[in-house]
Amino acid sequence: MNLKQTLQARFPEIDPARLMGGFDRVGDIAVVIVPPDLAPHEQEIGEIILALHKNIRVVAKRDGHYGGEHRTLPLTILAGEDRLVTLHRENGINLHLDMARVYFSVRSAHERARIATLVEPEETVAVLCSGIGPFPLIIARHSRARAVLGIEKNPIAHSYALHNLKANRKIAGVRFLEGDAAQVLPSLEQQFDRLLIVLPHGGEPLLPCALEALKPGGTLHFYDMQAKGCSSATLAKVESACREHGRRIRRSLKVLCGHCGPTVHRVCLDVVIDTA
Repeated sequence: MNLKQTLQARFPEIDPARLMGGFDRVGDIAVVIVPPDLAPHEQEIGEIILALHKNIRVVAKRDGHYGGEHRTLPLTILAGEDRLVTLHRENGINLHLDMARVYFSVRSAHERARIATLVEPEETVAVLCSGIGPFPLIIARHSRARAVLGIEKNPIAHSYALHNLKANRKIAGVRFLEGDAAQVLPSLEQQFDRLLIVLPHGGEPLLPCALEALKPGGTLHFYDMQAKGCSSATLAKVESACREHGRRIRRSLKVLCGHCGPTVHRVCLDVVIDTA
């Protein structure tokens, strides 16, 4: 029996539409959203998940939304071991992380793989707000990029990125720098063929330094949360920044790569940018 069937059998008095059908898995941790109707039974649900999935060692529930300066996710352990540190495997790499102290979205795995397929041989790539390093490491693992740089402000996430670089010994050409990308990137006095702003909220202030560091004809991947029906909002942000910094968009493509509730989508704008 799958999770929903098991919960239906255990809680027949609850509307099946209100029962959870799955969870996010990060390493050996299951992250669940517990509906209000099931809140009195959440610990039992945690034990049910452990019984159904022998490779899960921790069950934690979401206690809110991503927030704070470093966009961490509030979690409460329901069952299993008392920890939120784990090893997650994705797209052929190992990622160590502490879910209580760093931002990581397991749902972006497909998007990270997509970007890696776009990178051309010998490109130089910069990833702003690189977190524990999944984008840089996956790009380096699955492309022939000449060099990949990750810049991250959260010192804990940066330390995990350095650890993950060592944990993936076959990956070369990657380096990580700690600090505010708006300050670190200009200090490098270097331009890149491809640049990513992966912050899901609040990445717009990084557009000026990103445009300065992007080679003419280079590609920018700009991530944004976009309300349903506002299809031009993200493009307008990039167009405005380009006008202010003497750049112009040659072509653009909007890619849906997730959602935050039924009315808000996560989008990536793939933009080739020239000089004006």
